[in-house]
Amino acid sequence: MTGQKMTKMRSVVFNGKFCVGALNGVRRVAGRLVREVDKLLAASAFEEAPLDCSIVVPRGYGQAVPGLRRIRVVEDDRSVSQAWEQLRLPRLAAGAVLVNLANLAPIAHRRKVTMLHDAQFCRSDSSYPVRQRLGYRLLTPLMARTSERVLTVSAFSRDELRAFGITGQRPVDVLHNGADHIREVEADTVALQRLGLVQSSYAILFGSIKTYKNNRVVFDAFAAGALAPLRLVIIGPDRAELEAANLDPPDDAVFVGPCDDGVLRALYEGAQALLFPSLTEGFGLPPVEAMLCGCPVIVAPCGALPEVCDVAALYADPFDPKDWQRQLRALAFPALRQAQVAAGLERATAYTWVGAGERLLTLLNELARSR
Repeated sequence: MTGQKMTKMRSVVFNGKFCVGALNGVRRVAGRLVREVDKLLAASAFEEAPLDCSIVVPRGYGQAVPGLRRIRVVEDDRSVSQAWEQLRLPRLAAGAVLVNLANLAPIAHRRKVTMLHDAQFCRSDSSYPVRQRLGYRLLTPLMARTSERVLTVSAFSRDELRAFGITGQRPVDVLHNGADHIREVEADTVALQRLGLVQSSYAILFGSIKTYKNNRVVFDAFAAGALAPLRLVIIGPDRAELEAANLDPPDDAVFVGPCDDGVLRALYEGAQALLFPSLTEGFGLPPVEAMLCGCPVIVAPCGALPEVCDVAALYADPFDPKDWQRQLRALAFPALRQAQVAAGLERATAYTWVGAGERLLTLLNELARSR
């Protein structure tokens, strides 16, 4: 479909480049927001200013966002590339509000919304390849300052983007992630049986070789059987990958690999706690997921985690393994554990995808009316 035809037909176009590549947190958020906006449009929840919406995807990705009812999927005849996003997409979306939900946006398209999930690429410990970090550092300010509206996922990320000079002094809207997807699937309890795990016999850690994820402090807390018989369940990388990064997971750690939401929900529901020691996070989705599943969380008081978790989490010094041991042992007291579970459920219910979709659609309606 040509850019001329699309201009006549559509007022809002979603950048569908996020459909390309392996699923990660940013792409998952982008896809979910598109689906939530579609549900709201289909339910005629915003009849006072109906929008004509489409999502444009590169060649070969026409089925990447299934089940849309009101947002039309337009598959371009060009394959994906950086040039496709920067040069081709502005032509296809000419005259429309272009919505970019996965950090990148075409600089040439001025009538756009851009979501920047965090400012991690500005940090020396970001674990981004140097070339990628420099590219983001050069292009992202241009993307932000040529956008009519900039979104991010927390007040912490908003302040970081401003402090690093990405957004300047322009307003940035906070659009918190949802987490209730974790309760949309049944817990896969068979997976726990297969792994030999029983209720409250383990704590969970999302494994990572990235420095800022700070896995080392948790590994040190479990070293030499200090927390036995409690075991550490590591989601994601295996032992060899962690050891290649000079990390030393405990000898009795359970490695479960990547998890779908059914397995993840079962792990949360059976765990003594989720341990989340990151030195910075733009939002921090796993602690909220865990809270929704009745799992207490222990986090480092860093990044957006205090903002997102508030009093519903226990906090441990990111550089003191003994503090992580103390907090884990404290959860053995039923009164404290019950209080944390209750606080977590209350806190986490504020983070819903329908709420995020409503805020995004309200913004798009405002921009459409201001044309």
